[in-house]
Amino acid sequence: MFNFIRRYQLPNLKIKLLLLYLLNISDISLTIILVNTGLIVEANPLMANIITNSMATFFVKALLPAILFVYLYIRLKTETVEMIKLTNYRLIGLLGFYLIINVLHLVWFLMLPFFV
Repeated sequence: MFNFIRRYQLPNLKIKLLLLYLLNISDISLTIILVNTGLIVEANPLMANIITNSMATFFVKALLPAILFVYLYIRLKTETVEMIKLTNYRLIGLLGFYLIINVLHLVWFLMLPFFV
């Protein structure tokens, strides 16, 4: 696992981008479920307004990241090794951030029966 994290070759970055996308989708899915319970509110003020509109939510959390990740991957094919390494470090940071967010969502989801 540690070797996968350190590797910055394009196939590994592609997998990291896909994982980041999946964590992003699970983030918004769990957020919507939790917010619909009425016990949790969206902490991000920008997303708080967006999640009330399903089309805007789909665009901001599903379509836009997909387009950006595909664009980033295409650009990485022609970048220098230093830029690819830097991108790898940033992807690792984003993966860690979204992993923490998803774990928090799961903890809150598991705690819901205690508040209902």
